Amino acid sequence: MGIFEDEPHGNICDHQTREIFPRREPGRAGGRFVAAAWPRFGSTEISMTPPLRIAYLPFYVDYYEGICPEFPREKAANARRCAEALARYGKVVWNGELIRDANAASAIGKKLAEQNPDCAVVFTSIAVFGAIPWAALQHLSCPILIWNAQQIQTVGRGYTMVEIVRNTGQIGTQALANTLLREGRWFRVVTGYEKSRRTADELERFFGVIRTAGALRKARLLAIGQLFPAMTDILMDETALQQHIGATVAHVSNEELTRRYLSISEAEVEETVAGMKRTNQVNELTGDEILRSSRLCASLNSFVEEHRADGGTLNCHVGVCLRNPEIGITACYSLGVQNSMGRPFTCTGDLPTAIAMLILKKLTGISMYTEVQVMDEKRRAIVIANSGEGEDGIRRKGCKSCVRGNANFNGVHGRGASFAYPLQPGPATIVSFTPTAHETEKRRDGKVEIAPYPSIPVSPYRLIVAEGTILKDPLPDAGALAGFFRFKKADLHTGYTRWLEAGAVHHAATTFGHWSRELKAVCELLNLDFVEV
Repeated sequence: MGIFEDEPHGNICDHQTREIFPRREPGRAGGRFVAAAWPRFGSTEISMTPPLRIAYLPFYVDYYEGICPEFPREKAANARRCAEALARYGKVVWNGELIRDANAASAIGKKLAEQNPDCAVVFTSIAVFGAIPWAALQHLSCPILIWNAQQIQTVGRGYTMVEIVRNTGQIGTQALANTLLREGRWFRVVTGYEKSRRTADELERFFGVIRTAGALRKARLLAIGQLFPAMTDILMDETALQQHIGATVAHVSNEELTRRYLSISEAEVEETVAGMKRTNQVNELTGDEILRSSRLCASLNSFVEEHRADGGTLNCHVGVCLRNPEIGITACYSLGVQNSMGRPFTCTGDLPTAIAMLILKKLTGISMYTEVQVMDEKRRAIVIANSGEGEDGIRRKGCKSCVRGNANFNGVHGRGASFAYPLQPGPATIVSFTPTAHETEKRRDGKVEIAPYPSIPVSPYRLIVAEGTILKDPLPDAGALAGFFRFKKADLHTGYTRWLEAGAVHHAATTFGHWSRELKAVCELLNLDFVEV
């Protein structure tokens, strides 16, 4: 049957994942930050994740060889070229051979199932009959991509019957897509000229979806400090979250944070200060505020490294930080630095928005902690802003990254360091993640109550998505990250009303570009309710 990943064929199986955005491993020395290797804030680094395991299934039938005996050689070369392209996105699990009949397909499908791939990519090199690829795919439970890798860009005058048959891969794609529909299987299709930029973009987006869904299932979140009192919209049933999605949450108490803060060495504080000053313009901060912000930043990082967290939340309000006599400042700078390292953190104990941010970070590389604020009827837009938790990937080009004293909150020892700069104008997407009451029947005091709207929602979790545009108009006096967002698919009042009625958390996540199609696919894979504004 051939050899699989544990028996490498050439170098196809040895390639590592190519992330959508470049990543670098931060410098370490004895578990501490190395000043010279301090990551530039917002370098769009992605935290290290295992490479995707891509089951590759190229199919061929000899039914048409009477028309052209060169088909087997041509299609084998096509399959090899596609495998090499896929190797940019993960480890390709393939035996190096075309799959020619249902018996071979079934055997290969069983073997691939043992490899536990993250997804399967099917390439129908010619008009393959639907039963052949299905014989393999019926043994696999992973998401499926059918790649119609067209070999030509245009049809010339000499387009003979041989050329017609040579380019019938799309027939095999249609036959398989119909079969998968009948079988109730989740799949996507990438179609287009094999070597086009568009095809590469579509492949990147598909594998971004797979990587994002997988990352959410395995996510390790960290919650530091008590919750902000009375904020009901940031609550999360952590047991239900693990049962339904797979993400887990570890906790650090106020007291543990204080002890860690006091234990950070002066050398670590100095290294963190140097990193802050080297990569940012620092204004309106006292020397004590800079030292406290840097000590808190190093404290958060030590907990993140200890728990191997993918993201989380630190509530710097109340007695956790602001009213804590030992700390006494906000944590915005600390959260922004973690975000720059691919590990998004929210404030106030908001775990739902930490999940929204992690989704965008894994999918796009950019995730800005956001409040969706007041309507500006003149601009036909809403204000989006935060208190200084940075995201350099959305900083306006030509504007320096500024770190300054927090413009909103003063603690017992002054203001914490916060990022401040205008947002890059252009297409953007805002996302909110929230638990829901999805059951059609609820039991209370031993009695069964029927929910009034049983069809809405359909999942215990909802993702609310709004595509739009960040306007050129800045908010120069906001003192943090701020801009104007105009809805793409609705007018101002309709869009904002839909956002509110969808039940969004009062915090959200913002990324650059339009991503609703990919976010809908993530929701389908994770069984999340998807609402688009």
